[in-house]
Amino acid sequence: MVAVGLVALGVPGAPVDAQQQAVGAAAQSAAAITDMRALDPAVVATRLALLSRAEAELARGDTQAAIDSFDRAAMMLHAPDTEMGLVRAYMQAGQYRRALAFCAHVAGAHRESAAAGALYAWLLRAGGQAAVAESSLRETLGRTPQDPVAIEVRRAFAAPSPVASAPLLQVPHRMAPQALMMGTQPEVPKAARLVSSGVLIADGTMALVPGAAARAVGTGTLWVRNGLGRTTRARIERSNGVEALGLGLLRLEAALDAGGTLAVAPRDAFAGSPGFAVAYAAGSSADPAWPLLSPGFLGAPEGDAGLRRLGIEIADGPHGGPVLDAGGRLAGIVLRAAGGEALMLPASRWQDLAEIAPASAARIPPEAPRRSLPSSALPLDEAYERGLRVSLQVLALPGAGLE
Repeated sequence: MVAVGLVALGVPGAPVDAQQQAVGAAAQSAAAITDMRALDPAVVATRLALLSRAEAELARGDTQAAIDSFDRAAMMLHAPDTEMGLVRAYMQAGQYRRALAFCAHVAGAHRESAAAGALYAWLLRAGGQAAVAESSLRETLGRTPQDPVAIEVRRAFAAPSPVASAPLLQVPHRMAPQALMMGTQPEVPKAARLVSSGVLIADGTMALVPGAAARAVGTGTLWVRNGLGRTTRARIERSNGVEALGLGLLRLEAALDAGGTLAVAPRDAFAGSPGFAVAYAAGSSADPAWPLLSPGFLGAPEGDAGLRRLGIEIADGPHGGPVLDAGGRLAGIVLRAAGGEALMLPASRWQDLAEIAPASAARIPPEAPRRSLPSSALPLDEAYERGLRVSLQVLALPGAGLE
């Protein structure tokens, strides 16, 4: 019974006679001492019930209740499964900076848990810190070379844009948000698939997508989902002004929370200034995912269509995600040029169109721009946190005019 409880708690290597071995044993480091509460059946049962409750709360979108339940479980036992649950709850609340910082603790304090190290590497990679993510994953695999979760993350990292496969979507290490339908809307059909990324605008009531994606879907049903997993149906709004820019305009059935803080850049960024692109990795399913941030630089104008070059390395995939400037403001949307190159259409080209009202975000007065100099670009974790809410997965059923 004790061994079963320890396995369920995620406490590795503790034998059934751990209590007897502890008596008269040589001094051990703090990290090697087993928390004796893990041997109390009442603690085991209560804690597992709390974890089950927290997961259910997270699955229905009650993130604060889930955080509270995970916190209560954490006070009962210092264990990696509880703390990974807290990391995911912070992510589902849109608190990437908090999640990343706490996950660093989980990976460091629970070096016996390869899943904790793998989750930390995934969060780093999603937030644009690819080199640090690789280093962290190598260290985890060096300690636990046969761990299936870490091996699966290594396989995902071999692709330009990692996709969380089924083994990485299990709790407690789940590397994606839960899918949360807005209101009483039915679930997205399993047959749906990702057709592009998109940008949330107009106080969370509309979205912009590449025109090619909108034309491919035609009159079919669409869904959009942000990086917190919140999902709603959407329909294509015909707009000559938007379509002339190579975009499609979607009206959301239920508004998504845009965070209330992301402003539109007051002016087009100058060439060579820092920027961030946020997009979703290409995948064959409608599974929820955390977006991927890519840092780099914003380029000069390209051609006569108002597009700008991007000095940001973006993997080939479903373009259409937002571009943020050095101050974390919405600077544009990523589109694919005829030759396949990723370019940016500046937000200045669409934000004053009558069809997109109210304004997509509050303007910051030009005379008082926030962090406008290249030397004061936002930290990666803050830029990613801003992009979580406004970057969208755009989903459609295969039969809705798709190739």
